[in-house]
Amino acid sequence: MRKLLLGTALSALLAAHALACGVGGDTRGGLHIPPLAVAIDDLLPQADLSATDLDKVKGLRAKIKEAAAAGKEEAAREAEAQAMAILGYKKAWLACGPGTFIWLKMS
Repeated sequence: MRKLLLGTALSALLAAHALACGVGGDTRGGLHIPPLAVAIDDLLPQADLSATDLDKVKGLRAKIKEAAAAGKEEAAREAEAQAMAILGYKKAWLACGPGTFIWLKMS
């Protein structure tokens, strides 16, 4: 009975981890890497920001678009992180693979 309970608990833990890592925006090997700037585009319309912060986020969004078009994903991701910080979010790194993360609301 003890082995059955332990096996069930272990299976549940493995399934939960697989489900958390299996849902993602990027299809590179099933890794969870949110698509570039989609979170900004989703959050910006309802964001309660000062005019200055709103201008900063819009400027960073334009920078992301330019960097992505030029193939500079690292620069685009850095600008995205800055914009998301202004919007009140930070990256939470996942153990699903290299570069995997989700955006978490800062408290």
